[in-house]
Amino acid sequence: MAEDRQVNRDILKTSLSLVFNASYAVFNLALAWIFQSEWYLMMAAFLAPLCIIRFRILIFWKKDGAAQDGHGILFFSGIILLLLDMQIAAIVYVSSIRQVTKGHGEIIMITVAAYTFTKLGFAIVRAVNARNDSRPIPRTIRCITYAEVAASLLSLQRSMIVSFGNENHEWALLMNIICGSTVCLFIAATGISMILYGRTNEIKNRRSK
Repeated sequence: MAEDRQVNRDILKTSLSLVFNASYAVFNLALAWIFQSEWYLMMAAFLAPLCIIRFRILIFWKKDGAAQDGHGILFFSGIILLLLDMQIAAIVYVSSIRQVTKGHGEIIMITVAAYTFTKLGFAIVRAVNARNDSRPIPRTIRCITYAEVAASLLSLQRSMIVSFGNENHEWALLMNIICGSTVCLFIAATGISMILYGRTNEIKNRRSK
């Protein structure tokens, strides 16, 4: 009974998170079209698969998720995250050669910042509240949330430089490369940890049956 209540709370939180992140993915897609920006197109392409993972998790939970093992989803999500990390690495490399981010108005910057810091706040609260939660599905959600926060912080940093500075300055290019590399390494480490944890525990569960 307690597990059912926990799953119902998880479903509600994941549903709200799905709507929130899907809206931001559409927002980035709109920015990519309006400003002809490859960077915002990349952000939309990064966020969309993570929304699909959340949708898959909702389906998983609604099919008696409290009694199911979700290590397979954790493993698969880690692979997806590594593929998306390659996408970010590619656009970071391209942006070191030519400008791919467009400047825009204050309202859009405020929207990007509001999403980023709201997401960061949720991630911190989730990490604190779930520090003792070793279930694979909540772990999956936490990991993809951390990846979203990292990518959003990188996007905000680049947008602020383009809007309020000059991306072609040497210091700006250096900052973009350092921040981009750090985010890529973080997301790669997160994806690898998901793969290793998911595969190891999946094998253990099979042996114990």
